[in-house]
Amino acid sequence: MEHSLSNKKVCLRYFSYFSELTGKVSEEYKTEASTLESLWYELDRQYGFGQPITAVRPVINHQFCDWQDTFKHGDNVSFIPPVSGG
Repeated sequence: MEHSLSNKKVCLRYFSYFSELTGKVSEEYKTEASTLESLWYELDRQYGFGQPITAVRPVINHQFCDWQDTFKHGDNVSFIPPVSGG
């Protein structure tokens, strides 16, 4: 079945700080976004992540990728927040 951009559904995975903010570890999410960057800003408006995009790493199907990369219906998408260690 073909899915239009306006009917694209992805599985979002939230880690660390983003999981705390959303109150979720994952969710099925419908979006009209076409790139990871546009999806990030859409989610940031909804959840108020409060992180600059330059501090976050995008992931599609367990692979780090670029912000301009596109994703398709059914993909697993994550945004890895800044991590500090000590």
